[in-house]
Amino acid sequence: MTSAVIKWVLVGSFVLQKAYDMLVRYLDDSQKDKKLPDNVRDVYSDEEYAKFRAYKKDCSKTSLARAIITALMLLAFLVFDVYAKVFAWAGTIAPNNMYVQYLLAVVVFALVGLPIDIPFDYYETFVIEERYGMNKTTKKTFWADVVKSTIVNAVLNFGLLAMIAFLFSHYGNAAILWASIAAIAFVLIFNMLSVPFMRIFNKFTPLGEGELRDKLQALCDSYGVKVKKIVVRDASRRTTKANAFCTGLKRKTISLDDNLVNNFTTDEIVAVFAHEFAHARFRHILKSLPFALATVVLMIAGIGIALNFPALFAAFGFIEVNYYFASYVLALMIWPLSLGLGTISNYLSRKHEYEADAFAARQGYGDALISALKKLTKESLSQVNPHPWIVMTEYSHPTLSQRIAAVRRIEEESLKK
Repeated sequence: MTSAVIKWVLVGSFVLQKAYDMLVRYLDDSQKDKKLPDNVRDVYSDEEYAKFRAYKKDCSKTSLARAIITALMLLAFLVFDVYAKVFAWAGTIAPNNMYVQYLLAVVVFALVGLPIDIPFDYYETFVIEERYGMNKTTKKTFWADVVKSTIVNAVLNFGLLAMIAFLFSHYGNAAILWASIAAIAFVLIFNMLSVPFMRIFNKFTPLGEGELRDKLQALCDSYGVKVKKIVVRDASRRTTKANAFCTGLKRKTISLDDNLVNNFTTDEIVAVFAHEFAHARFRHILKSLPFALATVVLMIAGIGIALNFPALFAAFGFIEVNYYFASYVLALMIWPLSLGLGTISNYLSRKHEYEADAFAARQGYGDALISALKKLTKESLSQVNPHPWIVMTEYSHPTLSQRIAAVRRIEEESLKK
């Protein structure tokens, strides 16, 4: 296969991927006009649902414009060999240091996207979310987040790239094993340090004493689950939306957003906590790791295979194999496989979410959990009737209707016993 054929096959794959993305957008947009399931019709009043539809329309227009501009830019990068040209320029700056070349390239590509991302992020935050009463972000916080996220992403991307470059340049194909081990270690460490990492953007404070903390601690003690700490995240500095999460492999940290703590009833908060607590009790993080790590190993192996075909790189203007572009070429070649792996991962995640909801319901918090979920959906103007294909391929959580139905089944089973 000639370089020209390879190039246009991969460019064609890129175009197909973007066409698929557009199809998903169409499915998502068309779904908002469909009849709502009976058990979620009370989430929005007629006026509120009209507001939701207007919000979705505004978001869809902005998201589509961003997607088109970004796709055209990346397409131009591929067609006109921009990736190779950037690395050639980096080679003139540091001709004898591969790592400096990669650092320069990572910085360039990080900065290139900012003129697109910043205006759209700014518009979405200070126009759309402001219009619908969801924005709490100040301009100071917005710009601080831009700087922090750009630096953090560049550091992480360069760190992973430098690791891959070092291992494959020193060990050849054997680096597939070593890079997989290193990537697995990175995933485990990142999971353990997720809250410290998030402190770059958020403040976490211990949950204060009182009825709420007593109920939460009693639930932990009753099942002997070791919870390192219960913290409150300052989400209200940026949004009116609320969330909660559980992290940590052995000793768990459970975080509740301050919007949740301040705006929900004690039982609703305990219900949400019970859900997150169940993730810890049933070790869902550990159960999810094997598939996640297997996916990482598969990606590393794919990069190793791509590095054995110099023609892939020559097709896009490189004079030698390039570790940065290898991952990009891999994404172009296997995006349908990535979609399949993501679908499986999301299926496993939804299964864990059902288990966590069931636990909360069996603790007697079924009604409170449903009430909390409806509030969370309403306050974030979330879709209550997403397209089934999107749910299957992209949703890590079941739909609100599915979660309510599952909780009701658990309650019915409990009554029969």
